[in-house]
Amino acid sequence: MPMVKELDSYVWVPDPEAVWVSAKLLKDYNLGDENVVLQISDGRVQYPVVPPSGLPPLANPDILEGENDLTALSFLHEPAVLHNLRVRFLDYSSIYTYCGIVLVALNPYDQLPIYGEEVIDAYSGQDMADMEPHIFSVAEEAYRTMTREEKNQSIIISGESGAGKTVSAKFTMRYFAVVGGAAQQTSVEERVLASNPIMESIGNAKTTRNDNSSRFGKYIEIGFGRKGDIIGANMRTYLLEKSRVVFQVLQERNYHIFYQLCASRDLPEMRVLKLGGAETFRYTNQGGEDSMQIPGTDDVVDLERTRNAFTILGVPPDQQMELFRILAAVLHLGNVNIQASGRGGDRSYIDGEERSLSVFSKLLGVERTQMAHWLCHRRLAVGGEMLVKPMPGQQSLEARDALAKHVYGQLFTWTVTRLNSALRAQSEQPKSFIGVLDIYGFETFERNSFEQFCINYANEKLQQQFNRHVFQLEQEEYVREELPWSRIEFSDNQPCIALIEGQLGLLDLLDEECRMPKGSEESWARKLYDQHQSNNPSPHFRKPRMSNTAFIILHFADTVQYECDGFLDKNRDTVFEEPINILRASQVSPLVSELFQQEPVGGGKSSLPNGNLRSGPGKRAQREHKLTVGFQFRQSLQLLMDTLNSTTPHYVRCIKPNDLKEPFVFDPKRAVQQLRACGVLETIRISAAGYPSRWTYAEFFSRYRVLLRGGGVQTQEQIQASCQMALPELIPDPEQYCFGKTKVFFRAGQVALLERLRAERLRAAGVIIQSWVRGWLGRRRYIKTRWATLTIQRYTRGALARRLADILRYTKAALVIQKTYRMVAIRQMFLMIREATVTIQAFTRGLLARRQYRLVRKRWHKAVLLQSAVRGWLTRRAYRRVRAAIVLMQCCVRRRAARRELVKLKAEARSVEKFRELNKGMEVKLMQLQLRADLKVLFVLMDPKQSLLFLCLQEVQALRVERNCLGKEKEDLTTRLLEQETAQEGRSIHNRYLFSVRLSIIFVIICFMSMHPECVVQAVAQEGKTLTAELDEERRKYQGLLREFTRLEQRYENLREMSMLTEVLTHYIQLHIPLAWVPAFLFCLCDVSMVDSALSLPPGLAASVLFLCVRQADCSGDKTRARSLCTAAVTAMKGALKEKGGGLQAEEHHPNREDEDLVPLTSDLSELNRALSDLCIQAYQQLLSISETRLQPIIVPAMLESEMIPGLSGSGVKLGNFRKRAGSDPRAVERNAGETPSMAAVLRELGALHTALSRQALPPTLMEQAFRQLTHLLSASALNSLLLRKDMCSWSRGLQIRYNVSQLEEWLRSRGLQAGGAVALLEPLIQAAQLLQVGKKTEADAQALVHTCTALSTQQIVKILTLYTPHSDLEERVTLNFIRTVQVQYRGQPPQLLMDVRRVFPVTFPYLPPPPVRADQLDIPDSLKISFLRRP
Repeated sequence: MPMVKELDSYVWVPDPEAVWVSAKLLKDYNLGDENVVLQISDGRVQYPVVPPSGLPPLANPDILEGENDLTALSFLHEPAVLHNLRVRFLDYSSIYTYCGIVLVALNPYDQLPIYGEEVIDAYSGQDMADMEPHIFSVAEEAYRTMTREEKNQSIIISGESGAGKTVSAKFTMRYFAVVGGAAQQTSVEERVLASNPIMESIGNAKTTRNDNSSRFGKYIEIGFGRKGDIIGANMRTYLLEKSRVVFQVLQERNYHIFYQLCASRDLPEMRVLKLGGAETFRYTNQGGEDSMQIPGTDDVVDLERTRNAFTILGVPPDQQMELFRILAAVLHLGNVNIQASGRGGDRSYIDGEERSLSVFSKLLGVERTQMAHWLCHRRLAVGGEMLVKPMPGQQSLEARDALAKHVYGQLFTWTVTRLNSALRAQSEQPKSFIGVLDIYGFETFERNSFEQFCINYANEKLQQQFNRHVFQLEQEEYVREELPWSRIEFSDNQPCIALIEGQLGLLDLLDEECRMPKGSEESWARKLYDQHQSNNPSPHFRKPRMSNTAFIILHFADTVQYECDGFLDKNRDTVFEEPINILRASQVSPLVSELFQQEPVGGGKSSLPNGNLRSGPGKRAQREHKLTVGFQFRQSLQLLMDTLNSTTPHYVRCIKPNDLKEPFVFDPKRAVQQLRACGVLETIRISAAGYPSRWTYAEFFSRYRVLLRGGGVQTQEQIQASCQMALPELIPDPEQYCFGKTKVFFRAGQVALLERLRAERLRAAGVIIQSWVRGWLGRRRYIKTRWATLTIQRYTRGALARRLADILRYTKAALVIQKTYRMVAIRQMFLMIREATVTIQAFTRGLLARRQYRLVRKRWHKAVLLQSAVRGWLTRRAYRRVRAAIVLMQCCVRRRAARRELVKLKAEARSVEKFRELNKGMEVKLMQLQLRADLKVLFVLMDPKQSLLFLCLQEVQALRVERNCLGKEKEDLTTRLLEQETAQEGRSIHNRYLFSVRLSIIFVIICFMSMHPECVVQAVAQEGKTLTAELDEERRKYQGLLREFTRLEQRYENLREMSMLTEVLTHYIQLHIPLAWVPAFLFCLCDVSMVDSALSLPPGLAASVLFLCVRQADCSGDKTRARSLCTAAVTAMKGALKEKGGGLQAEEHHPNREDEDLVPLTSDLSELNRALSDLCIQAYQQLLSISETRLQPIIVPAMLESEMIPGLSGSGVKLGNFRKRAGSDPRAVERNAGETPSMAAVLRELGALHTALSRQALPPTLMEQAFRQLTHLLSASALNSLLLRKDMCSWSRGLQIRYNVSQLEEWLRSRGLQAGGAVALLEPLIQAAQLLQVGKKTEADAQALVHTCTALSTQQIVKILTLYTPHSDLEERVTLNFIRTVQVQYRGQPPQLLMDVRRVFPVTFPYLPPPPVRADQLDIPDSLKISFLRRP
């Protein structure tokens, strides 16, 4: 740590709540100062510099905030690690972080979309250092190391309860099942994954810290064959917590399987178990009612999943029911009521009507009375005689619980054995394996017992192995780089392990006390105090002050106090032999007998792997097995250590961020506690003791070129020499750095020093540049100001002169206006006075005239009144006379008119009856005319307008004939009516006039028809509505007959053509057969031996020849030969496809369409037609599969890593993190130094495929579909890799990616493939590249992103913004406020991180018009030797 701290630096100070808080240095600190002046959020503080605290730890530069590898930090200490994990977890939602070779995983307590198959595809085959931290990255590293080095691997997953160990192990196994799977062995991967729900049901339970806590440790060895596929697996378990079967604390549950059975009690097959609710059993209701159900889970569904897993592993249903019967019997055994009796309760008994014991005995097929007797009695050997002694009530209850635990332990062991037999490799022995260790982490509770002691002992062993492995990797790195190094000291916990397992250690003394007849916890505690505190004091052992039955062990992670109560009983795990013998004699359940079959003792192996068995007769050695639980656990742990030491380990440390199980809530106290316990800080301490920061010479030169001498493009040797010359000047202390063969190594804090020097150099250069720029800007500003001043003066003077001229002009104009205005005003006044004078005179004269008129009118008023009265009387008298005459005249006229109307009505009544008789004859004639018109309609076949015209002419002719007849009848009627009704002559004339008008109208229509036929049709339709309505039905009948006639005529033509074709085919002369299109590449594979030569044949030749042969056989009537030809062709095609790439399953079929012009075959080839359709799909998929296999390895290097714009990155090396992770593959540098595939390789592969398909005359639509699928693969693979690689998210790399994608886009457009949607599929990748280049600071930039990145989801945009890493000082990190603004803008969108690489677009084979082909036109090469098909 540097001893000098400068102003404005940031440090970390302890805090009781947040553990560490950031503080700013307000005053420079120099050596010898007693205090450091700091500023934190609460104000200004004085931090004392007193040993052992020393100086506060320095904070890392901002550029390292959120680093995905903790060992890449400049300052490696606890606050830096805690802060980095907090930032990644809360701000970036990243739950995984590297710490050297360790993957730190924080449990998010939420479902994250980062474990799909698209994520597996993205990590498959990628280097661990290139990808974002992930559990799949560790699994891929283990898989690649195993296949490359042919060495066994181990993945050690540890952490405390609720940290996510089981989930991490499940995802690891799933990754191996997907990556190491093969099409022929899908059942093996399925069986491996099916073991998880079974082990979770019988080995997991709800605790106060975790809803699905594993109460046992397991090590699964997944075996791989020579091709890297899974061929088998094996599982080993450690220390099952059997005490949970009979006891659970509040808010905890028993094992899941019990609650699953109780929840499924209503199923028909489960009714025989006589189960009730979980609250009715003592073994399941001790945790309280709130713990009966786990939120978000369904026990019925979980049991169904468990049963399906058993079925997959080959356990038959009847054996599953036997297993459930035993589990139900354990529940009923817990409800057996044992009552005390006798004096002082020294005896016990079971009621004879105890229902629970009866159900227990019935389920297991044992005698109820015997089981009741031996649950309350025990057998003792005294002096060679056997005595049966009753047991007190409490001892009987303990014996009952011991039996339940033993039965469950045996069932657990049997299940593991059964799983291993189902997972064992059948065909071959595994060449190598990858072991996944899911084991409990360090535990400390308020009361710690035997289980916590064993768990912490196992963690001590694992931590020792971890420390030595990390130390070994560090030393190997130094040796490989040929560094002059001294041995790194690290804290070895071997003394603590020796305290536990050494001679006269805790386990030895515990076993010795268990062998004592009257051993007790107090006696064992006294022996511990005497041995490890008095006789041979151990620094890791202490005695509590306030207790004599407890002891304290100083573990590597924490100090833990253990209570001795229960240690002896749990270590003995004793169960009496008499109840076991009863169960062994069960005749109903074979599984019960199998569980308790006694094996011979020998070879250090006990028949009861999880406990001891006391028997009655015999010697003591026969009564009691000497293998205690502690001894067995120590042996299995040593075997595990041997296995781990023989493999290459990979470490995953799971951290529980909070105890409330809240999503994305970080508790720093709990996190620090677990970091100390899991060994992450120890890894950092070991790294910090050596050279934690290491750079390649090229990376160092690229980053710190401003501090080095020389410039321009240099060779690797020149770069190395430049670095070696400059570093002594930059860092005077040679102990702070070291030069290796390919890297330069720095101690902790030196990278921060170099960053400060680099910033100072850049700042000094910036100041010089700013001074010159500011001077130039000042001079330029002065010149512009002077020119502007002169211009303003010139314009101002001109404006003043113009203003004076305007004033003079305005003054002269004002005088003229005043003169004119005064003249107008005086004239208007004169006119107004004159007008007023005239008006006054007019009013005066009118007044005088009216006064004279009133005088005259008053004089003549009386005479006028007399005249008006006389004139009115005379007028009224004349009016009365005229009215009387008019009324008389009207009466006479109306009487005469009425008489005439009466005569007219009488005559009209007689004429109507006559006309009715005449109309009857006319109706009969009209019906005859209608029948004749209907007969003539049948001869009108083509045009309905002509038929209407014909009917109209017929009607006109009929009306002419009718007119002649009516003329004769009119003359007769006229003669008779004239004698009787003279008055009706006018009406007859009117009728004749109407009739003649109708005839004239019809003739006019006929004459107009030749000129305007459409108008005639409309007129006729209006005139003959009745006729048209009657003809509709006959017209419909005619149309039906016409259609039937057309169909028969077409059938006749087809038969005639078929007969002609048969005659022509016999001579092979001028044959014309339209062929349905069949993909040419399908028929070119008919013969495996001629596949290569088939590519040179004309497109469609094989299809044409095969079709001609089948058609000839069908026309000749040989249906058997036609079917045999098609069957042979289909078989040959299948063989060729299988030979060239293996069989693929068809998923999509094109619709069957038949051309109406084709002559149908007489043979039924529908099944073979479907087979050909399947082969088309299979060949299409196989073609795409081969293309994808060739493209997959070069997609990411070509589209993301290749530099098509030279010199943009500023360095010739491969872009990546500036720091390589410790323990990474040393051959990575050699691989990176090789030639990286470029876009030219991708375009070359696509071009070769396009050329081959074009030569075979594939339809353009099918080619568009194929390249659409390949374009999706390119875009999805590149985008998924971009979303998981931090080194790719920069401005320069975004420009490179956009250029690479533009080349692909241009290639697709040049081939005319954009119509199929291939170019549109590149839009997500294009927008991702644009996102790396646009501004990312203001709210306007966020809104622009919303409108621009429409093809990206919110998760993808936030991920890119989070991973964005500046590669130069001109760039800045994306702030968290900007990321939150973007999230608000995109709120409501479904979460999607990675694209589905395996998405398959539906394919449709287009139907094209079949081209005609003739046999003599086929160009058949002589090499095919089929020229005999053509007759001379």
